[in-house]
Amino acid sequence: MAKFDGIKGQELLDIEVQANELTFIFKDNRFLFVKNENDKIICDSLPE
Repeated sequence: MAKFDGIKGQELLDIEVQANELTFIFKDNRFLFVKNENDKIICDSLPE
C-alpha cells in the first residue's frame, strides 16, 4: 500500500489508545490512525 510508504522505517514515538481507535505517532511528526468501525479495520495517515 503505497499510501503508507512515508512511515516505513520511521521511529515510533508513541501510541495513543482511545475507544475503537489507535493513533501511532512517528518521529517525523506523522500519524497513523487505526479505527474499528462495524467490525472492520480502517487505516488512515496524516502527513506532517
